[in-house]
Formats: sequence, structure tokens, C-alpha cells
Amino acid sequence: MGNEQKQENLNNQNIQEQEPKQMMPYVDNQDMKERATRFGTGGFAAIIYAVVTTICLYKNAYGIMTVLFAAATIGFLYYVCSHAPQSKAYDNREDKTSNPHTMIYYIGILLLGVSIFLTGDRFLIACNYIGIYLLSMTVFFTCFCDAEKWGVGKYIRAVIGTVFSPLGYLFRGFSDCYVYVRQREKKKSKAIYVLVGVLIALPFLVLMLIVLSEADAIFKYIVDRSIGNLQLSGNLAGFVMMLVAVFVTVYGIFCKMVIQPPKIDCEEKRMVEPMIGITFCGLLTALYAVFAIIQILSPFLGKQMLPAGYSYSEYARQGFFQLLFVAAVNLVIVLVCNRAFAESRVLRTILTIMCGCTYVMIGSSAVRMLMYIRAYHLTYLRVLVLFGLLVLVVLFTGTIIYLYKNTFPLMKYMIVACGGLYIAFALSHPDTYIACYNLACARADVQTWMAEDVDTDDMEIRLIDLMQYDLQAGSADRTPAVFEFLEWAQARGIWTDENDDEAQSLLTYHSNLCTSRRGIRTFNVSTYRGKTALENYLEN
Repeated sequence: MGNEQKQENLNNQNIQEQEPKQMMPYVDNQDMKERATRFGTGGFAAIIYAVVTTICLYKNAYGIMTVLFAAATIGFLYYVCSHAPQSKAYDNREDKTSNPHTMIYYIGILLLGVSIFLTGDRFLIACNYIGIYLLSMTVFFTCFCDAEKWGVGKYIRAVIGTVFSPLGYLFRGFSDCYVYVRQREKKKSKAIYVLVGVLIALPFLVLMLIVLSEADAIFKYIVDRSIGNLQLSGNLAGFVMMLVAVFVTVYGIFCKMVIQPPKIDCEEKRMVEPMIGITFCGLLTALYAVFAIIQILSPFLGKQMLPAGYSYSEYARQGFFQLLFVAAVNLVIVLVCNRAFAESRVLRTILTIMCGCTYVMIGSSAVRMLMYIRAYHLTYLRVLVLFGLLVLVVLFTGTIIYLYKNTFPLMKYMIVACGGLYIAFALSHPDTYIACYNLACARADVQTWMAEDVDTDDMEIRLIDLMQYDLQAGSADRTPAVFEFLEWAQARGIWTDENDDEAQSLLTYHSNLCTSRRGIRTFNVSTYRGKTALENYLEN
């Protein structure tokens, strides 16, 4: 019995020692395999994308390299979406019938990148980068989520949630890379050693590039012309920090989509009694109808119904922003009511009438703004306002279609239609047309003053007061128009003194805008055209 008991205890001890060795590696290996596979799919793509992005955009927000950045963004999105098994666009997926259509978003990203390269307008440049981000998120949502079922609110929630997603996966890129290296070491692959060699060689390449640039003036000139204002010796730390930040952000978003994509309940919940909506919307629509009739009778038909002491410009300025606010609120009301309340023909009819009244408000807002522009010329804000009104018309058109056909892809319509409008707006260079319009009005004023025999000094003072915004504001997009106007004015005896403060101030301002960007990497069409106009003016 004693020997049997000892043998049984020995067997139990061996089982306890063997169980962890059999079970724990299985769990760890499964997790390690998933992490290595994930890094193999998105990690190297994120590293390459971070390197290309940093080379393109480091201290170069709007050079020709933005086109390469846009192309790299498309390449990264296409690669990870077609190689991640969780994606609907996965290459090895058996069901190819539901492959998401993302080509139109890729085209939009490329056009936005081209638009950045063509303009010097900082506002447009910032909006273009935001547009590239939003279109990139749309590609991710289309491939990894059921985005075709999302409404406007759900899409906004998903975008906001994804903005902060890299924080939850801040060090995942480095830990997944470590796991991938360990897995590759077991397979005795030499590819990882090549990668390590490249990473070790990079700082030495940079060091030798700096040393050799100092050793030969011709080589230094070639390097400076090639990399523009990227001074490696002084900005290496910033370059590396940007590279790491881009990698962490991009890989964090990729991990979010693969591990925990936005899952938003898309179930229809139209259970609220429609009589509430009918009463609420009916009262508002009745008010809107009265207001719409007044708008039709006053500005549209030219009826002189203004209160005493009001000019048309004051009338336009007073009511425009209120009407714009009401139109935006009405869009939200129509969308929410259509989603929240149970199906009702009466409610649908009331919402349609509300949309019609809103069209009248938008038209009234446009007429008011055009009257104000006629009196006080164009500014960037006024152009943006007119563009916003056009976008509202497009959004309400899609909303009306959605009221009568719930299967209509409203969110995709909004992204494609509004995105297309914005790309057309960005490519049109609005700052150029603002300057051309205002300076054309100034030409007409000068012609009038000359016909009235106004003194030249007096005309100069009037022009300075009138054109301060147009001559010394805005971007490089307006530089050619400014110097064309300056030549025209000087041909008529205005600002002809070589030491004239206004002319010298214009030269200084636009010279700083257009001549600071040098090198192939930072080449920009707008600043090049401005520099050419400046040189032509100085030659003449």
C-alpha cells in the first residue's frame, strides 16, 4: 500500500507539472499568432506609410509632395482593407458579391491631395486634410463595419470615437512588432534581419549625408534642392517624432478596426406615436409658411416692404444668419422626426412642406447675401456662406427622397454629394475669385473718380481704405490679381512714387508669401504663380 500511495502521488505531481506546459502555451501561442498576423498585415504598411508621410509633410504642409501623401494614403487603405480577414474587401473572402465600393472615396482623397498642391489658401489646406481624414475613415467604416445602415448621427459618433482610438492602442504597435519578431525568429526567416539592418543603417545614413554635404558644395546644393527646407542636422528629432506619431496613430486606428470596430445599433426604432410629431411639426410648419409667403412677396418680387429707415444692405445683414440657423435646425428636425416617429402619411406630408418652406428660407438667405455683397463686396466668409447654402439645398434634396424611400442610402449620398461639392469648391480657388471681383469693383470706382476729376492723392487714400482687405490679406492665390491691379493703377498715375508706402508694403507682404518656398519638395503652384507675377512686376 505504501508503494502504491507513493506511486499515485508521484503521478499526480507529474500531471500538475505537465498541465501548465500543455495548456498555457496553447493560449499564449494563439494570442501571439493573432498579434503577429495583425502586425504582418498592418504593421509594415503603417511603418512605410509613416515614413512616406513624414518625408512628404514634415515642414511642408502644401508642397507637391502632398500628392504623393494622398497616393500613399490610398495605397495604405487599399492594402490593409484587402489583406485583413476582418474586412469585407478581403482578397481571400469567398463571397465577392458584397465587396464594398470604395473607389469613389479613393478618387476624392487623391483630388484633395492635388488641391493642396495647387493652392496657398491655408483655410482650404486645413479643410482638405480634414477631408482626407474623413474619407479615410469612411473607407474603414465601409470595409469593417455596417456603415451603409448608419444614419448621420451614427456616422458622427463613429468618427468621434475613432479620433481617440489610437490612445487605447498607444503601445500596441511596438508590442505587436516585438511579438512578430519573436514569431519570425522561430521560423528562421531572414527578412526580419533585413529590417533590423535597415533600421540600424538609417541614423548612419543621415549622419553621413550631413557630413558629405559639408564636404562638397555641389553635393550640398543637390541635397538642398532635393529636400527643400528639411535641414536634417537641425530637425532630425522633430522628423523622428512625427514619424513615430504617424505610425502610432495609423496603427492604432487599424487595430481599432480589426479588434473592436465601431458597432452601432442600426435597428429601426420608429415606435413613438406620430401624433406628437404631427402636432409639433404642424405648428412649426404653419409658422414657416407665413414667413415664406412674406419672403416671396418682399425680396423675390421686389416689393418695397422695408420698414422706414432700412436700406437693403441693412435688411440683408440683419436676417441672414437667423435664416441660416433656422434652415440648419430644420434639417435636424426632419431627420430626427423621420427616424423617431412611426410611419404616418400626414407626418410625411408635413415634413415635406417644412422642407419646401426651408427651401424658401435658403433662397431668401441667398438673395439677402447677394444684396449685401453688391453693397460691400466679397469676403471669404460671405463666399463660405453662399457655399453653405448650396450644401443645404443638396442635403434637403436627399432628405426629401429619404422621406419617401427609406432604403435610400442617405449617409452615402451626403458624403458623396457634399464631398464632391467641396472638392469642386477647393479646386476653384475661391480666394482668387474674391480678389478678382473686388479689384474689378475697385477699377470701376477709379474710372468713376477719374471722370469726376478727383485728385490722385485723394484716390490713393480712398483705395487704401476701400481695398485694405484685398491688397494685404488672403493667400498667395490672389497675388497675381493684386499686382495686375497695381500695374493698372500705376498706369493711371496712382502709387507711382518709387518710395510709396502702399506699393512697398504690398511688395513685402506678397514677397513673404511667395518667395519663401524653395526646392523641389516644397514646390507649390500658387506660390510659383505669385512669385512669377511679382518678378514680372519688378521687371516692368
